[in-house]
Amino acid sequence: MFSCLRTGQVGINGSIITYIVKEREVENVNEAKDYEVTFNTAVADVLCACGLFKLEGFLCRHTLSQNGFKEIPPHYIFSRWRKDIHCSYVLDYSCNFIDTKNPVHRYDNLYKCAVKLVEEGRKSHERYMFTLELLGEILNQS
Repeated sequence: MFSCLRTGQVGINGSIITYIVKEREVENVNEAKDYEVTFNTAVADVLCACGLFKLEGFLCRHTLSQNGFKEIPPHYIFSRWRKDIHCSYVLDYSCNFIDTKNPVHRYDNLYKCAVKLVEEGRKSHERYMFTLELLGEILNQS
């Protein structure tokens, strides 16, 4: 954000403020450019002409320069970046063939099935109790 300078408002339309952010020329970097940034104060939504959020999934320095955010709105923080969100998917390498003699294939296949079972079991208290009971029965069989 050091290289960005908010030059001023271009327009106001209700809760939507449009302003220009000018990049300062920095040594060994291409020439300075101007970017139009639109900020909707009603819903804390910001859009920059550089399109970095749409391309890469994070806010650019143009949108963060003096836009009024005291903190980044939650809709800009994806669940894949958060530590408190449980990952509920398993990587699938698109291999339909399972060699039951290969312990790695058995492990991977059982793991995918177990994750599906856990996901079903966490949906409600009744499903949790049912899943726990069935798992207990399976583990007690030897």
